[in-house]
Order: sequence, then structure tokens, then C-alpha cells
Amino acid sequence: MTEKKESMIARIMNSPQPLPNRVPDYMRKKGGAWYWTGAFVMFAFFYEVITGLILLFYYQPSNAYVSTTNIAYSLPYGSIILTTHLYGAYAMIVAMYIHLLRNLFVAGYKKPREQQWLTGLLLLLLTLGAGFFGYSMSGDVLSIDATDVGRGIAAGFPYLGGYLRDIFFGNGTSISLFSRMLGWHIILAASIGVLFALHFFMAEYNTIMPSGKQSHYRAPAIDHADSTYKLWYPYNMVYMLELMFFSFAIIVLIPSILAILPGVPALFSPFPQVAPTSPLASTIPAYPPWFLLFVYKELDFKFSQTMGPFWATVLFVGMPLIYLLLVPKFDAGNTLKLQDRPTTVSLGILGIVYLAGLSAWGALEPGVPISTIDVLVFFMAPAFIVITLTFYIASRVRSNSIKMKNAISVYITLVVTAFSLFGDVMIIYNYIKFPSMTYLAALVVLLAITVISLVVAVAFAMEKLPRDSKIGSPLIGRKGHLLAGTGFAFAAIVILSMISVITPSNSYNNSLYGIGLGVLLILVGGIIRLYRSTELGE
Repeated sequence: MTEKKESMIARIMNSPQPLPNRVPDYMRKKGGAWYWTGAFVMFAFFYEVITGLILLFYYQPSNAYVSTTNIAYSLPYGSIILTTHLYGAYAMIVAMYIHLLRNLFVAGYKKPREQQWLTGLLLLLLTLGAGFFGYSMSGDVLSIDATDVGRGIAAGFPYLGGYLRDIFFGNGTSISLFSRMLGWHIILAASIGVLFALHFFMAEYNTIMPSGKQSHYRAPAIDHADSTYKLWYPYNMVYMLELMFFSFAIIVLIPSILAILPGVPALFSPFPQVAPTSPLASTIPAYPPWFLLFVYKELDFKFSQTMGPFWATVLFVGMPLIYLLLVPKFDAGNTLKLQDRPTTVSLGILGIVYLAGLSAWGALEPGVPISTIDVLVFFMAPAFIVITLTFYIASRVRSNSIKMKNAISVYITLVVTAFSLFGDVMIIYNYIKFPSMTYLAALVVLLAITVISLVVAVAFAMEKLPRDSKIGSPLIGRKGHLLAGTGFAFAAIVILSMISVITPSNSYNNSLYGIGLGVLLILVGGIIRLYRSTELGE
């Protein structure tokens, strides 16, 4: 019997390197999306490049605010392109944080991936920088507030502060400011593309990080293909397309829905706010981009104001960055088990708590000075709780007092416990200073969440709540999948017909178009999922 001849497309897709020829099934099964966190970053970046190039044709640095509002309110489909470009950047930053934290907890920084980890950190910094300059290009009151703080931080650099301020923010004129913003935004975006290509090559060269079971939780964790692995094309290729359509759907849907909702806070509004010269400018809080809220809130600490914005930024941003750069050296052992790395795990959980806590604090009280006592309570209370709990659970697991197979689930619920305990401490602290029923009611709710999350963490640790328990998965068969696929295709045709007649005469119509487009993308992703199930057996 002759072997079936591969098609030309199959040969092209399966032969070139660094693309792997064969890939493991667990990358596409339940929970397999965790192996694709870097791909979500790639999808968002790809979307940003496409929409950014379109916006580049219409943006005018000499008249930044007017050109931005013209794109949003006068250009056909302009509001869709502008708002989804903004939220595409948000999606990219969120995916970047998730990718970083996932690799931190699974020890993706250990040999042979130390250099790959460093390029990932540099990509995060470049992405935040590109996001800051892109956010500040609109010329509205929020962009000017963010730019003023950035200018102050740059000016505080010893000896070279004035030069750096002019390099990044111009000589004080509006056109020089926004020309610099556009230039740095493009430079950083191009740098991301180049560095991402290097990062991708290193990831493929080092192989995917295999499952803990396959690597026996030991470094170096190298993936070794065996006879059970399937070809990259079509299996991973089709799965990537499914994830890409779902990713694009999220990027399009969220800002399109927010655009038609009344009373969306300025911090999350997809549209530019009022001009800085408007009488209404004083009514809008001086919010920075939400992804830099934690930095701006740290500048509100009273001792930070004494140090100056530059040195405060060096202290609060530089310390965690230096730790992340050196973590491959600090944690250079061969074990990948969470219970054997309590220091790294506890500091990772604390990083999440501090990042979210400072961001929420900055959103609720922008620009409000914070006393040193409050700062100490904020940092010390969750540190004591998280470090104590993490080391205790890790020691119990190592001594076999607790036999834990659901380690990830335990530590995820510990993050929730840490958040709620942190909230308990802060509410109690504020209740002592300002007694009120509001604080008391909030304390009762948070205490309930704390107890529930702690009980769930213990239950996971003692395997009382198996993570992979199956309540039942009905098998509808091939005919059922084909019927569902037909229904999805019909719905997609109906939605395509509906949005094709929407005239882009105003931002409301554009938002309706965006919502329809987002649903259409979900349906396409669903059709691909059904194709994987019926034709590829996955």
C-alpha cells in the first residue's frame, strides 16, 4: 500500500524551521491555552500593526486633538479603528502580564531559557513604553496629564534630565511634543517586532516548555517529540486560527460595547476626552493610562514626593524589575515544583497583589497624597500574610503532610485569599479612623470571601475538589457537530448581512457595526472549533 502523498501546502508548513514539525496534544486539550499565552500577545500585536498603519494616514501631530476626534467622529469606520486600536494595546499588555506571570510560576526562566526570559522582560518594557506614547498622542486632557508626569520623571534624571526631557517630549511646543510621541511610538513598535522575532526563534530553539509530568518537574525542561505527536500543520495551525479569531473578537467587542454604554469612566472610555483647554477639563481626574496607574500612585506617597518623581520611579519600578532580571540567578536550582520554590511563588503572588492594589488605589484616589503609615500598612500586611501562608503550605506539601496534585489551583485561590485579606486589613484600618456602616458592610462581605477562598484552597490541597473532575460531557456525534456548524454559518451570514447595511454616519452606528463584527468573529472561531472536533478529532 503506497503512502499518502503530502500536499504542497503541508510540505511547506511542516518543513521550515524554526517551526516544529510535530507537537504534543496537550497543547490543544483542556488547559492547553496556557501554552499559548505568548501567542495571544502576538495576535494583539498583529492587530495593532494593521490598525496603527491605517491611523497613521490620518493622524496629524501638528493638530493632534482635532485629528484624533476627526478620526473618532467623522471618518467612516474611524471610531472602530481608533477604539479597537486602543483596546488592542490594552489586550496586548494584559496578555503580556499573564504570559510573564505564567512563566514565573512554572519556572520558565530556568535553563535553557534564561536569555529567552530576559528578552521577554525587555518586550514588556517596550510594550509599556509604546502604550504610554500611543496613549499620549490623542492630545486630550488625560494625555496631557500623563505627559506632564512623564516629562517630570525624565527631567529628574541626574545631569542629563533636560536632554532626556527634550528627546522624549520635545522643546515645549505642541507640534514638537506630538511629533516626538509619534516618532517614539513607531520606533518602539518596530523594536517590539524585531525583538519578538528573536524571542520567537529562541522559544522554538529551546522547544516549548513541556508539561510538568513529562519533564518530571526538573530543569532543563526540554520537549522531546515521540510517536504520539501530531504534525504542526494542520493541528496547531488550525488551533492558532481558532485562538486568533477569538482574540480579535474580544479586542473588537469590548470597546464597541463600552462606546454605546452611558457613564463609562474616563479611565476606561474608548473615546478621547475633552481638550485640555476646555472648561470641562477640570472635572476629569488626572488619570494616567490604567496600565501605569501603579507607577503614578507610588508618586503620591509623601516620601516619594520628597525624593522626586525620578528617584521614586527608580525605587518602586526598578526594584521589582531588577528582581525579575536576576530571578534566574536567585532560583537556579533544577526543581520546577511550586512547593520547592516558596520564595519565588510568594513574591510572584505579592507582585500581583501590589500591582492590582496600587492600580485600584490610583483609580479611586488619583493624585491624593498617601502618608508613610498607610504605605507601610499597604505593603507589610499582605507581605506577612502571603509569605507565611505560602511557606507553610509548601513545607506541609514537602513533608507529605498534604498530598497536593492541584498545586496551581491552590496558589490561584491563595491569590484571592491574599487580595481579600489585604482588603480586610485596609478596611479595618480605615474603619478605626472613620467608623461607618459602609466600611462595616464591606468588611463582612470581604471576610466571607476570605473564608471561602481559604477553604477552597485547603480543599484543593487535600484533593477534596479535584481540578479535572468531569460532571459529564454529552457526545453529540459528527452529525450534531455538522448541524451546529451549519447553524453557526447561517448565523454568521445573517450577521454579515445586517452589518453590511449599517451606514458609518456616526459613532453609534460604528459601535453597532463593531458589535456585529465581534460576534461574527466569535462564530468563525466556533466554526473552526467544530472543524477541529469533526475533521481532526480534537
